[in-house]
Amino acid sequence: MKVTAAILISVVWIFTPANSLADAGESGAEIDLAGPWGDSAYNFSLKVSKSLFKTINLFRRKRGLKPFEGHEVLGMLSGSYSSDMITGDFFGHFAPDGRTLRDRLIEVNATDFEEVAELLWHDRDEYLDWRYQEVVRSAVSDWLNSSEGHRENLLDPNLRHAGVGTAIRNGRIVVTMILAK
Repeated sequence: MKVTAAILISVVWIFTPANSLADAGESGAEIDLAGPWGDSAYNFSLKVSKSLFKTINLFRRKRGLKPFEGHEVLGMLSGSYSSDMITGDFFGHFAPDGRTLRDRLIEVNATDFEEVAELLWHDRDEYLDWRYQEVVRSAVSDWLNSSEGHRENLLDPNLRHAGVGTAIRNGRIVVTMILAK
């Protein structure tokens, strides 16, 4: 399996983990918080994930490429990893415990992909316009203008499956998008 990582300072299959919305605490209580995003962090995260998926597919279609097909496992992994980054207060393709995308795929027995790529994006209150359309615009724009391989991954005709996951906590938003062939 070829793993492509592109680092940047994620309805079809979308996953927004409930514990990414929880207030600090060990129980991981499912608390849907209001904030600058509106009354529901869950609904906002879901809107961001759906709109991001749709926007990326429109971008691909305009360039003569087939749209990504949503993939349940990739969506769950994306949402889970966004949640891990939010609750673990880190950002990057390598978790503090050393786990990589490959490790996370193996953990859920998703080893049948020939090629995978992971795109990450995050932002904070002080820099963020919390209107969901602006969050999506910012994430997509950053990926497409990145010199780190994001654009190439999004336009790779061999990558046909995708999952998106968004997590919000304490004024921070993290989006993970996993692409696969």
